[in-house]
Amino acid sequence: MTKKPTMSDIATACGVSQATVSLVLNNSPGTRVSDATRAAVLRKAEEIGYKTGHRRFEQRRLIAMIINEVSSSPHVAGLIEGVSEAANDLGFLTTIIPTAGDDDAEHSALEHLAGLPVAGVIYTRLITQQIEPPPQLAHWPTVLLNCHATGDPFPSVVPGDLAGGMAATLRLIAAGHRRIAYIGGEDTIEASRERIKGYRRALTTNDIPVDTSLIIKGGWTIKGGYNAFKKLQKLQTPPTAICCYCDRTAMGVYAAAAEAGLSIPDDISIIGFDNESFTADMLPALTTLELPHYDMARCAVEQLAEMIATPKRRHGHHKLKVECELIERSSVRPLDRTEPEPA
Repeated sequence: MTKKPTMSDIATACGVSQATVSLVLNNSPGTRVSDATRAAVLRKAEEIGYKTGHRRFEQRRLIAMIINEVSSSPHVAGLIEGVSEAANDLGFLTTIIPTAGDDDAEHSALEHLAGLPVAGVIYTRLITQQIEPPPQLAHWPTVLLNCHATGDPFPSVVPGDLAGGMAATLRLIAAGHRRIAYIGGEDTIEASRERIKGYRRALTTNDIPVDTSLIIKGGWTIKGGYNAFKKLQKLQTPPTAICCYCDRTAMGVYAAAAEAGLSIPDDISIIGFDNESFTADMLPALTTLELPHYDMARCAVEQLAEMIATPKRRHGHHKLKVECELIERSSVRPLDRTEPEPA
């Protein structure tokens, strides 16, 4: 009897993953598959006579997403939507288990999952951080989402915060600014530490000395941004541009700048981070970087699907950093006046 063609056959012939083949054949929206790869998969499917069929509900395997916090934060939606939609595209069912940061609740959830036919786990944190994975995760194929562990016991997907901080600063340098301030978050927050590293790296790679008087930490709130801007304006030579740790910091800067009679971006350019929903409505609209939570979640599920599909293959436990996209708006403009060189 002739063997029925499978997705695995197409994946092997095209040199791509089975997850990629599934995305193409199911015409999944929002996927990052090149036109050339898509054409090759469809051509091979037709060549070997592969026929897509409707999946039966009972045939779908279960992916569990464990997340420590579900709050009003806008970042939650991207993580959950990305996991749910990618899992559905790849033929999985998804269960979302929030644990409210309670270790006992998490332990109970993992014990409960042990009695279910779970194909794999997406272990998630709302805030990017290093974690100590619970030992029960060794029972399933697991991918860490928005978190990572020492020694990389599991693949992980995190945002490229360092590259994002660098991109924001480089944007201001490209506009001609050299006296660029940074209003940062707390050092206890990993994203804060990474973004300021990117700021420093962008300056030094462009031969601009890092002036510590232009760096103010603790500004992750509206009030923090407001107070930080007041301090910067007291400097003998105030900055002509500011990188803000987050969009709420930038809101505080906007308020303080208006109070000081300064115009954005005519007198000072501002860049935020996070691309929260209100930033497009700020006056002027805020140039910012977007945390790629949706894309990160999809990447995590695609990685997990490959691990589930090929359990005998040795999978690299690497940390994937997803780029934070620069959203160009109206709060940055080229420097059009003579600026003193930093001391």
